[in-house]
Amino acid sequence: MLPAFGAIATLLLSGCQQLAQPPDAPRSSLPRANAITLAQLTASSIGGEVFSVSPTGSMRPTLDEHSVVALERVDFAHLRPGDIVIYRNRAGWPIIHRLLARQGNAWVVVGDANPTPDQESVTPSNLVGRVCAIFYSSEGLPTSPTAIASASPGGKSQPSTEKPLKAPENGRY
Repeated sequence: MLPAFGAIATLLLSGCQQLAQPPDAPRSSLPRANAITLAQLTASSIGGEVFSVSPTGSMRPTLDEHSVVALERVDFAHLRPGDIVIYRNRAGWPIIHRLLARQGNAWVVVGDANPTPDQESVTPSNLVGRVCAIFYSSEGLPTSPTAIASASPGGKSQPSTEKPLKAPENGRY
């Protein structure tokens, strides 16, 4: 009986082995330009914004650099645990993570693939919005402003309204 208990205890204590890197987010055959267009249509219909997810891996397997999201404006009081939001950290960078728990007038947030919550909380003053739609594309996030402009619908020469979550210092291309 003791060896059986030892085997069960070992299994319970060791748990399931975690992957070194979480799996990729879903893909589609949708070209990135089309994903951006659909996200823009969605966002414009509700007064929201469009953001692209950078290749940090923190939101895998839900989101990765092939993901384009539409954001809706939302009253802070209407947020719920599990919502995916974008907030600006102290440095001004947009961060996309999931709400974990409310603590007073702030939310603890965590990336789906991160082992610990963020050091910063989401507050009414740094909340950008809540993800209301996710579009998966067949192509990852371009890495330069020129590439983003050429990937935008129609290949226009001005930068697209797509906002990468890892943006330059001013937060926009």
